[in-house]
Amino acid sequence: MAAMQKLKLLWQGYLPLETAFWQYTILYGLLLNTVTTVAALFLVVLEVPIAYALIVHFLPLPYLVLTTVGVWRSADRYGHQGKFAPFARIAVLAWSAFWVVA
Repeated sequence: MAAMQKLKLLWQGYLPLETAFWQYTILYGLLLNTVTTVAALFLVVLEVPIAYALIVHFLPLPYLVLTTVGVWRSADRYGHQGKFAPFARIAVLAWSAFWVVA
């Protein structure tokens, strides 16, 4: 239940921006997207119908939306001086777009 609570906090933007960006988007997102991309490529090599490979490839899409919205909302609440909040917004959009296209 603690994982669901953290995902809810992420969605609402209540996690610290650094945690939302580096831990949930970059670390967990990298793991999830790498696993599904490799699995999709494996399905292509096995000559499974391409529709199945595409389904596997796009399985992380809800998580990408969750982390993108979470980072964006966390950036709204980011109280520190500096340029990390706008950088995080741009980076999370680029990161999500990369994994959708990759």
